[in-house]
Amino acid sequence: MTTCDRQRGFTLIEVIVVLAVLGLLLGTAAPLAGALVQADRRQEAQRELAELGTALDSYYYAHGNFPASLAAADFFGVHLQPGPQDTAVVDPFGAGLPYVYAVDAAANVATVHSRGENGADDGAAAEEFVARTHGAVPGTRRTLQRLRVIVEVLANHIESGGSVAGSWPALRGAIGLGSAYDLDGFGTTLQWDAATHTLTSAGPDRTFGTADDITI
Repeated sequence: MTTCDRQRGFTLIEVIVVLAVLGLLLGTAAPLAGALVQADRRQEAQRELAELGTALDSYYYAHGNFPASLAAADFFGVHLQPGPQDTAVVDPFGAGLPYVYAVDAAANVATVHSRGENGADDGAAAEEFVARTHGAVPGTRRTLQRLRVIVEVLANHIESGGSVAGSWPALRGAIGLGSAYDLDGFGTTLQWDAATHTLTSAGPDRTFGTADDITI
């Protein structure tokens, strides 16, 4: 008496059930994968905009103004590191386009924003991912740093009987400071009053005689 094993195949109903289950899994996986991609882009935009804000602050501190563009040779690669494949200024929601960059000269503010999940530039006021850098902050910091140096050198000059007559650039040269000390942190020439021994920065608005003047 012999027996033989029969190899059992899938029935049509089993195949249909398997295909249905696979369809459900794929239908769930696609939206999940899309959500993960968007989450990664959101994190990337937040991180890069924070880095851009820091870099713009650093550039303003050094130059007294904002760069002409995010790709400017004296900004990108100097104050801002390029990042993997030079993507530090590429908007992850912009299909390869850079972040939107604008400078309001009157307000002395630089704004960088991402287009967001809809991929469209709706303006900084309407976007979620925005970095704003106020020039008054690094400019004032640089001004105060320069004034501290000037005060020390100038005090020694006066104590030694040196003359304080003339304009600030002339006096600055006489006390041995470099030409960089002609200017405040906003790129405006400092103003010297020999009668009162007063040195004044025009402040963020670059206009003397206003409330934001910085005086020593």
